[in-house]
Amino acid sequence: MTQSQPAPLSSNEAITLRRVAFGQSDGDRLRSQDLARLRALKLIEGSAREPTLTADGKRRFDALPKAAALTEFKPHDELLTAMTRLLGEPRR
Repeated sequence: MTQSQPAPLSSNEAITLRRVAFGQSDGDRLRSQDLARLRALKLIEGSAREPTLTADGKRRFDALPKAAALTEFKPHDELLTAMTRLLGEPRR
């Protein structure tokens, strides 16, 4: 038997899934239509005020695209580059 592809999530639903995963907002502050769909897909469970991820929800969250790693952006290097450029320019 082959496993079917999971139902696609809208960008708002993905944001809501992330917020549930990180415990960032209680249920009153999350989009009710997103919560309803995530419950229908069995990605979240728990009370309306404190939704939590199901095992499927955790797998789905883990599969979502992640932000670029902080190691790729080095603010101190950016600052030094900008300072070097500014200090190297002749005064007018």
